[in-house]
Amino acid sequence: MKQWIFPIIVVLLIAGYFIGRHLYFKPNYGGGEVAPNFSGVSHDGFTFELNDLKGQYVLLDFWGSWCGDCRKAHPGLVDLYDTFNGKEFKDASGFEVVSVALEVRENGAWQRAIQKDRLHWKYHTVEYFPKGGKMDDTVLGKEYGITWLPTSFLLSPSGEIIGVRMSKDELKKFLTEKLKDS
Repeated sequence: MKQWIFPIIVVLLIAGYFIGRHLYFKPNYGGGEVAPNFSGVSHDGFTFELNDLKGQYVLLDFWGSWCGDCRKAHPGLVDLYDTFNGKEFKDASGFEVVSVALEVRENGAWQRAIQKDRLHWKYHTVEYFPKGGKMDDTVLGKEYGITWLPTSFLLSPSGEIIGVRMSKDELKKFLTEKLKDS
């Protein structure tokens, strides 16, 4: 009987690690909730509110200029935007991307990344977290429970969260099905 104790303890520790990791990296919203409104100041200097975009599908994308996975995902995000922005949907007036950069330093790196990665939509904003701090030390990071980048939320035309961390292919499939012509 004692020979089974060690393997059981190991299995329980491993399971506890993965469950804890999953819970830590899980955002505060999983779907079905209305996305909390916020206002942002874009890299171009204009102020916007998330609620201004109701009536459209919105991809709310949290990223960082320092985040390699975020930067690798940007070409796919640009492709989604180019494919669906300006299209007619059955139940929405359009598609927009809202980017929230979570940065450590106020050195303009997020603005340079927007330029370099050709993120040509107009809704961008930034929040800074303290050096040695965490992403959820920012107002929006805390509100949305951001502990991992990139993290994105697909919002319905009514502002409800309908998807979290969907892949480019999942987003493309969903939006294609919602197009007026399909």
